[in-house]
Amino acid sequence: MTGQRLKAVRKKLGLNQQNFGAALKINASAISQMENNRIKPSLDTLLLLSKNFKVDLHWLITGRGDMFMDTEEKRTNDANRSLSKLKAFINDELLNIVKVKESNLNAEAFDLPVMGEIAAGEAVETGDSVLDIVSIRRSMLKGNITEYVCLRVNGRSMEPDILNNDVVIIRKSNDWERLNGRICAVRIDGSITLKKLSMDVKRKLILLLPINEDFSPIVIDPKDHEDLGMIGYLHYLYRKL
Repeated sequence: MTGQRLKAVRKKLGLNQQNFGAALKINASAISQMENNRIKPSLDTLLLLSKNFKVDLHWLITGRGDMFMDTEEKRTNDANRSLSKLKAFINDELLNIVKVKESNLNAEAFDLPVMGEIAAGEAVETGDSVLDIVSIRRSMLKGNITEYVCLRVNGRSMEPDILNNDVVIIRKSNDWERLNGRICAVRIDGSITLKKLSMDVKRKLILLLPINEDFSPIVIDPKDHEDLGMIGYLHYLYRKL
């Protein structure tokens, strides 16, 4: 009813009935009667209310639309509502992404990208482009999928066990001592190579051993290399037939 909307405007403006009435050129008693729907406000009163306080006349009469006309407050309220809707949308999208990731983690089979090459010979630089996609059963991997990286073998130093163009799935680890004796992916000055790791503790050297006897071991003195790191160990070998 009009009286209730009149009272809502006054409360919104933070005015008492006396001050509100003074702005509308009527006394506080008339304001009280209007707010309690004992009398109806005249059209002149409604027009004055709309003019003085930027109240939307259509809203005053019908109750539809916004209380105030296009004011800074209204624009701020509209912006806040839009921002709230945007935040809700973003939260929903993030939740969907999490659900998709959880679904992939629990999937029976999923695709892994082959993220570059690893040398089986002299160490070569590897890029970050996707060379291929391999489908892996979830049961083949332990832990989180992000602990693994797929690389395509380039070279023949690990034959006959690992062939040129095989795909190796490396489980990330930097524990050199624990990986001693295993086939590992090692980074040397920005390049990576796939070799069997052998730690020469007495001479404080690292030996990267090929399986193919036509290739020579790579002998590394850690003091001679600024960039030397363990990527991880061979977890699974994927070969296309």
